[in-house]
Amino acid sequence: MFTIEELKELIGILDKSSLERLELEQEGTKLILAKGVVFKNQEEPLLESCQTSPKIVNEKLEQQSEIDLHEILSPVVGTFYMAAEPGAKPFVTIGQQVLPETVVGVVEVMKLFNEVEAQVEGKVVEILAKDGDFIEYGQPLFLIQTK
Repeated sequence: MFTIEELKELIGILDKSSLERLELEQEGTKLILAKGVVFKNQEEPLLESCQTSPKIVNEKLEQQSEIDLHEILSPVVGTFYMAAEPGAKPFVTIGQQVLPETVVGVVEVMKLFNEVEAQVEGKVVEILAKDGDFIEYGQPLFLIQTK
């Protein structure tokens, strides 16, 4: 179990770092800290500002329970790009239907470009990373509505 002092220290560390999410496990207790995320439960993050009013958060929770959302996660650490080259049309846009093999973006690692595929069939409802962002392994990049 984490003490209050440990939690305060971890929150401070996360707040001052460039990390977006921190997961720790200690003595069977799993702790997930994330910037700009409100959790419905430990497994389903809802992307909403922590400063949002409780009314808006409750509305988002109700909406989430009615639809299935799939997070597309970064397969590697690197630089995220929405298009094949600067100025080109983005791979996907909000509202676009995708198939599991649809390329939704690329991540550059040491001059190698790794395609990121949708992995599911559905509709792009949110793009969580910006073009040119440095991203972490496992960082959510897109939300896909699958229902």
